[in-house]
Amino acid sequence: MNYLDVYWARINHLGENTAERIRNRNIRSFQKRLDESPHTVKDLSVERGLYFEGIVLSNKDKEHEKIMFLEVANDIPLLIGDIMNWPLETGETEKWILVQEEKKVNGSFRTFWIVRCNYLIKWVDENGHLQQSWCHFVSSLDSKVKGNFRTWHNLISPQPNKYAEMLLPRYHITRSTNFIVEQESWNMVEYDYTSVPGIMYLSLTENKINLIYDDVNNNIADTDKLAVYRIETAKEIQSFNIGDEIIPTFTLMKNGEPIELKTTLITNDKKVARLVNGKLMAVGKGEVDITVQLVDFPNITSSIKIQVNEEEKISLAYIEGKDNIRLDRESVYELRSTQEMEGEAIFSLEETNLAKIIMQSGFTCKIKANDANKLGKIVLHASYNGKEYIKTISIIPIW
Repeated sequence: MNYLDVYWARINHLGENTAERIRNRNIRSFQKRLDESPHTVKDLSVERGLYFEGIVLSNKDKEHEKIMFLEVANDIPLLIGDIMNWPLETGETEKWILVQEEKKVNGSFRTFWIVRCNYLIKWVDENGHLQQSWCHFVSSLDSKVKGNFRTWHNLISPQPNKYAEMLLPRYHITRSTNFIVEQESWNMVEYDYTSVPGIMYLSLTENKINLIYDDVNNNIADTDKLAVYRIETAKEIQSFNIGDEIIPTFTLMKNGEPIELKTTLITNDKKVARLVNGKLMAVGKGEVDITVQLVDFPNITSSIKIQVNEEEKISLAYIEGKDNIRLDRESVYELRSTQEMEGEAIFSLEETNLAKIIMQSGFTCKIKANDANKLGKIVLHASYNGKEYIKTISIIPIW
């Protein structure tokens, strides 16, 4: 670079025009304030797995400190409706819901209104599944949050003599859903999904406790509506041969009726049955217990006993290795079989702009991913004894 290039680089390091320079200067100022402010909280997070730091400030609601302001950097992807975890010096963690974001033009940081959650609400949805969420529960004597919410969005809804209201992240909750709060029953009479995308506002009226179906101790109403899932299997031992894909026979039941749901199979003996390219294959003689597990409800399982026979001498080959390779990294892949193999395999790749084979010997090859930030999937082929075996591999970011 010559002297003139250096001069312009210094002049424009914060932007090419006045507006850009002012905005970038303000972003730097906020970062400095974030590092030095006594109101900065370092270990904040939201329940979807995002960790960050931010400045938490009080507003006019100082009496109960239910509503506060959260300031974070522009690149923190928070959403309205997120439940924020705020660890306290006492070791406890408070839950806060993000209910509104201030609108800014070319802002140097983001500002959210946050409301303290005071209750973990539970309910049975229309599919019979138990749901739960942190919320801000407002009684008929507390008008702080309720009044502010209505002022912001001009909400008007009829209320019975004794009522309650809730702010919580958006879920699909039908009218007449019942809730148990502190050994009192409440029935939902009205809701608002649309005023603020990402959160919902529920109006509740007092209801009567059902001593038969309401689980007051665990704060769950209408337990009779909970779906009952069951996996029915045959009593006899199911038999397969070496080389077969193991597809056990079973029936999924919901409330006594057959239903189709996604399941996964888990083996307790990989010498007899193991996953090969996503399929459960019989690889050795013997008995094995296969666990059928519902993907959406992993606590619902059933065990099936499988017998693997050696009646047919089938050579089962497969490519063993990682399912993904990070950019500019290497990984080794090997063609394996349940029978002895002689000679060598020939390896080749599809999508060679994403990765390349840098070594192959016998039944092993080494693949190196590209260093040009190109992501995607590659297909590794292994040819042996007139047959071809494949494995799909993902090229993923280095971080």
